[in-house]
Amino acid sequence: MLNFPRLLRTSMLASLAIISSLPAARSAEPVADSTELETIVVTAQRHTENIQEVPISIQAISGKEIQKFGIKSSSDLSALTPDVDIALPDGAGSQPIITIRGVGLNDYSTNNSGPNGVYVDEVYLSASASQSFQTFDLERVEVLKGPQGTLYGRNTSGGALNFITVKPTDAFTEDFHVEYSSFNTINLEAAIGGPITDGLDGRFAVVKNNSQGFINDAYTGGKSNGANNGAGRLLLEYKKIENLTVLLNAHGGYVDNRPAEYRHIGDLNPTTGVQCNVSQTLAGQCVDLFGYGTPPGFYDGSFNRAENLTIRNYGTSVRADYNLNGITLTSISAVEHNNKLHPEDSDASPNRLLEVDFGVVSTEITQEFRASQSTNQYDWVAGAFYMHENLKQNQPLMVLLDFDNFFGPGSGNGVAGIYFDNSTQITDSYAAYGQADYKLTNALKLTLGARYTTEHKSFDYDASQELQGNGINNFGPITPIVDSHQSLNDGAFSWRTALNYDITDAIMAYASAATGFKGGIFNGGFLSNVPIQVERQLEPIAPEKVTSYEVGLKSTAWDRRAIANVAAFFNDYKNMQIPVYIPFSSGTGNGTNIPLGILTNATTVHTEGVEFEFHVKPLPELTLTANAAILRTRIESFVGQPTYVGNQLALSPHSTISTIADYTIPLGGNTLNLELNANYKSQQYFDPTEDQYTKQDPYWLANGRVAYVFGRWETAAFVRNIADKHYFVDMFDLSSLGFIQGIYGTPRTFGVEVNYHL
Repeated sequence: MLNFPRLLRTSMLASLAIISSLPAARSAEPVADSTELETIVVTAQRHTENIQEVPISIQAISGKEIQKFGIKSSSDLSALTPDVDIALPDGAGSQPIITIRGVGLNDYSTNNSGPNGVYVDEVYLSASASQSFQTFDLERVEVLKGPQGTLYGRNTSGGALNFITVKPTDAFTEDFHVEYSSFNTINLEAAIGGPITDGLDGRFAVVKNNSQGFINDAYTGGKSNGANNGAGRLLLEYKKIENLTVLLNAHGGYVDNRPAEYRHIGDLNPTTGVQCNVSQTLAGQCVDLFGYGTPPGFYDGSFNRAENLTIRNYGTSVRADYNLNGITLTSISAVEHNNKLHPEDSDASPNRLLEVDFGVVSTEITQEFRASQSTNQYDWVAGAFYMHENLKQNQPLMVLLDFDNFFGPGSGNGVAGIYFDNSTQITDSYAAYGQADYKLTNALKLTLGARYTTEHKSFDYDASQELQGNGINNFGPITPIVDSHQSLNDGAFSWRTALNYDITDAIMAYASAATGFKGGIFNGGFLSNVPIQVERQLEPIAPEKVTSYEVGLKSTAWDRRAIANVAAFFNDYKNMQIPVYIPFSSGTGNGTNIPLGILTNATTVHTEGVEFEFHVKPLPELTLTANAAILRTRIESFVGQPTYVGNQLALSPHSTISTIADYTIPLGGNTLNLELNANYKSQQYFDPTEDQYTKQDPYWLANGRVAYVFGRWETAAFVRNIADKHYFVDMFDLSSLGFIQGIYGTPRTFGVEVNYHL
């Protein structure tokens, strides 16, 4: 258990000791000097600020870093941001599971947005399946940790990811990137921008990805976990009318390839049929219900489904800013549409043991109005937000369809079947908010913020089944299981207060308290076919609320050649929404209990930790970065059996580290850039039950890159996952069918790239 007060005190003293050991900064104003660290400007609080002056825990990743580190989707960000975990269980282009400071929602149903908001140019993306599409041609990414309820849309009780695209300019610009790497992987990105006519600028960007894949598929003799996807974005900025700027963003993307396949890990003793122990299972000594074992090679598999994953995502937004006597009036209107069909080979085997079609169509409309003003004495913003989402799911589940092939003709009658799972969810969310910063003195600033949110959600769910009745592939009539119509009405008041104090021109301390809110949700699908169990699963999950406390120190020293930041936080969650398994009656009347997967509320959850950020430029050619986090998450109270009290949350390792060394060698008028980065995660569980079958041991990942820059061109060679570490980014326990499902981490990859920037 963390001794939080002692750890906080020690962390602050250690940071102050490091700062004081460096020569003092001469000035707080940026100075053009090659020995200085780059000044990063962010808009996390709805106005432009130096990141070192923002009194919140925030990490910004520039467009240059995005390119250098090979960030191709939102899931790649977690390698650079300690205390942030982003998993793509279904592969590129699919919905991410985002966890910040241990707070996330490890739920694969697309109707439930997580507690961490995702924004592109301040447009909230509600549909999870649309959240990994637009990570190209970016100016920067801002990762905000902790509740952001007083400024950002909805569901930001854990944090927010803010993607900022490259905007049109009055000057002609051109960017080009081509990359070739292992597994016959090709990545192309291009963008062009500049003036179109008087008062109108534009920028057009595209990305295309193709990959053969890194999984050896014994069923087809080919490869799996490849890619065939692309996206495009058109920005038009109109500035002809004085004090008025209008920005149009039209974008779209697609995925059309075989779905990402999983690691199949057998879990039953091949002789007795009972569950193996953990060591036997992970050693590959066990089989599933149909006798299929664990493939010998980590990247080996055999997958019988051949249908493609298809995703179509498109949307548009219009932003208008008008300056009225020093007050900026802003309107942001957006529409997002997503259509996804994911034919999952859920059992990751050559047999029809378990297969699911994840079908979802969603349309989201958002509108935000706000007014803001910035002066030397104060900054303020006030506004209103509205979101409407219509989301339909069609998710048939096929189970045990090959039963007769293994247990004899007719043995699957009444056992094997297809379960039809359909739902429609409509959400309307309204909010009014405001936040103000006021300088009480030249050194002391007060921040006050508030938001009221009200949300209405309806959920219509119907399920039916079609059981095998006369031998394999012959089914009886479709019979209904349940037809349910439910709704939720939630509302909450959120607030934030903070003080930040400039100890010197280069050292700022801050303390804040804030609350966050996430509306109630419904179990999204794949419910039981036993009425009494379905009734339990369909119970609405209550809203979650959090009270968060944070203190931090941000400092710049050594003539702006060193940055040392530290933040410590404590979060008190009430009714946190989590997925768990509970024993429940089988409905047969014999008293048998089976594990039943549900979404539910943990009455009280605490998360606490300390985060460190260090940047130093000891030489004009050398930049060193180290980020680290210590995290403790704990379920303090839980109603039901088992209680799960004392368990840590999913995807919340106790320690994470990210390090970067960047060295530039001048070569005449050109440069050679050498870079090495590594990141570490300690042991983590993939669900809050602390299932020993689904956990990831500690691991390091290291990456290297060598680049030659000449004029506007750059050529580079890189290797990622240098040690070829085998690891999982997520796992699911499906031991009721005799196997564990593992989501692969990417193996070692070699590649070359060419970049051009004008």
